Amino acid sequence: MKKTFLIGTIFLIILFFTGMPLYAAGVYKWVNVGKIWAKIFDNGHQSETEGGNDAVRYEFDGHQDVNRSFSRFYFRNNGTRIGVKNWKDENGTLYPVRLSGAPFGTSDAVQIMFVVPDENGITIHRYFRYRPPKISVDGMVLNDPFPFDDGDHVAPEKIPGTADIMIESRIRTWIGLDVHQRVLGWSQKNHDDYAIWDLVFKNTGNVDHDDEIELPNQTLEGLYIQREIGCQPANSRDKEWSSWYGCRPGDSLRIMYNYSCRTHNATIDDFGAPRDDQNSQRLYGPGYGGEATLFVSAANNDMVNDDPAQPQMHTIWSYRLLYLKEHSLRHSPAEWELAYDVMQRGLWPQYGEPLMEGTYPNTYHEVPADERGIKTIRDFPEWGSAWHSIVFNSIGPYNLAPGDSIRLVYALVIGTISKQKGFEIAKAWYNGTCTWDGADNLPPQYQAFPELYNDQNDWAKDCWVATGKDSLFRNAMAAQWAQKQNYDIPIPPPPPDLTVTSLPDRIRLEWDGTQSETASDLAGYRVYRCTGTYHDSSFYQIYECGKDVNSYDDITAVRGTSYYYYVAAFDDGVSNKPDFHGKVEVLESGKFSNMTTQPALLARPPGKSLDDIVVVPNPFSLEARDIQFPGDVNRIIFYNIPPVCTIRIFSESGDLVKTIEHTSGSGDAAWGILQNEQQTSNTGQIPVSGIYIANIETPEGESKNVKFLIVR
Repeated sequence: MKKTFLIGTIFLIILFFTGMPLYAAGVYKWVNVGKIWAKIFDNGHQSETEGGNDAVRYEFDGHQDVNRSFSRFYFRNNGTRIGVKNWKDENGTLYPVRLSGAPFGTSDAVQIMFVVPDENGITIHRYFRYRPPKISVDGMVLNDPFPFDDGDHVAPEKIPGTADIMIESRIRTWIGLDVHQRVLGWSQKNHDDYAIWDLVFKNTGNVDHDDEIELPNQTLEGLYIQREIGCQPANSRDKEWSSWYGCRPGDSLRIMYNYSCRTHNATIDDFGAPRDDQNSQRLYGPGYGGEATLFVSAANNDMVNDDPAQPQMHTIWSYRLLYLKEHSLRHSPAEWELAYDVMQRGLWPQYGEPLMEGTYPNTYHEVPADERGIKTIRDFPEWGSAWHSIVFNSIGPYNLAPGDSIRLVYALVIGTISKQKGFEIAKAWYNGTCTWDGADNLPPQYQAFPELYNDQNDWAKDCWVATGKDSLFRNAMAAQWAQKQNYDIPIPPPPPDLTVTSLPDRIRLEWDGTQSETASDLAGYRVYRCTGTYHDSSFYQIYECGKDVNSYDDITAVRGTSYYYYVAAFDDGVSNKPDFHGKVEVLESGKFSNMTTQPALLARPPGKSLDDIVVVPNPFSLEARDIQFPGDVNRIIFYNIPPVCTIRIFSESGDLVKTIEHTSGSGDAAWGILQNEQQTSNTGQIPVSGIYIANIETPEGESKNVKFLIVR
């Protein structure tokens, strides 16, 4: 302890003189096998100051960029606040209330909540059930979107149940409470919309980085663990509605969640965040996102029996309430008392919000914001500003004696209409022809204020958006079922390795099913394809075969169009046990397992003469994107070129803009293969309108100049 104290003192002196903040960036890895991608830090933080405001992304939206597959964030930042009372430090100083943990705003990874490395100095481990597939397109090896880092492990024996991936770390707090963090994810179609956190909190009495136990006799009295979620489905827009369910005896689920709202004083009904730009009409914020509580220990050291009366509190407030937002080093003991009071009873004692009726005895659940009879969330009387909302719950109180543990399991869950349906509904709504055949399922504020929608077209669009709640609850129930099965859920065969080759008359797919064949019930493979861009989720099946086939030639591909693929291994379904919905079904490996993220295009044979070289389109016009290369708005292709050549592109004034080395042996080459580099210069700049000259030179020194025009 003395050595650690000296090191800590020196470190704090350095902080003082360098102005470094009292938090440090941790190491993170992604749970990224399904539609939900969660960023997991070794220190357990998910705050604004740790992680770049993207705790969870989701495979849906096109916010600001229709060609992006995953949202910038869905859960922007979350937090875990820990509170105890009557706590004594190693010097005997008594604190009526002591706080630790990392709240949603600021976090402290040096003192309050910090990672504990293993014996090899490693702070975080990622385990896979099988080796991630190897993927290549035209010789380019792709480790996206399923990277396998040097520090990762293929170790199914480490993973509980049948999860495809698990991330593990160990965390310590300065009150002597250690946390064992495990985060699980699946690619299986019924379980790819959530990620599960399985946490064990243990009173070790160790308050720092060394092995000495400073507080061997300390009981953690009145222990509360408070979860805080900042879910922003339409992330750049107005505040979100917040709600919760599962506070009453007999409720089938425990969940707190957010969903988008109609913007305050909007002239149109923008529920679901309709957008008409980038040549695309779409909904980019129709989703519901929440945190489902799956298990809370009924008593100390009970890792089996769940306490259905937990969480014992739900509340909501805006981002600006600082004593809830920031870590405890930033606040006074009086503010610690306020924060601890929120953990116990919510914000209602201070601000007078009503409590729900019929809840478990001695629990405190405020009436959800969307049931309080206000028109928009910005009308919440105490807020008055444009800050987003944060939803809180807490479990407790526990009295943890030295060595005692409790377990908390929760899932971050997304529910929404499909992305393709989002395109369809938006197009119909903008045309004034949106329809809905079901019952009115609109959220409470729409029921109370029907003027929030203007006509039947609005009403139909809003009913479609509101089905996201059904999806959210269904996915949360799937997570709850998985936890009750000890994570042993039906799974498909592992996906195969995939190689895609562009040829002059076809695109060839070849797969190595060595890993897939480890599944005794492997039945075969399915090939899926999408056109133009893989981001729009419009993959459809083009081929199915038995397990003895390992290649497919796509002879229906059209020249000049980009194609993306994935190959799924599927089982016979006979050996699968019923899933959470009670059905036995055939399962196939997930889309993101071996989806290609580089386009394959039909290649041309080399030109017979340099005089045959053409540039397409010429002129290139950004306004003509609809009739050029679908999904590749900036693509320019050189056709009939030699099999090996160097293409140098110059401006009209003679400045070198781009150099392309063509070595594939085909007769065509694109100016930029990948979406983010198309039609950029050697220095990454987009060329301006004007005349350009391409010089095509063979290894033998023959060359040809070709002029083309760019109009932006």
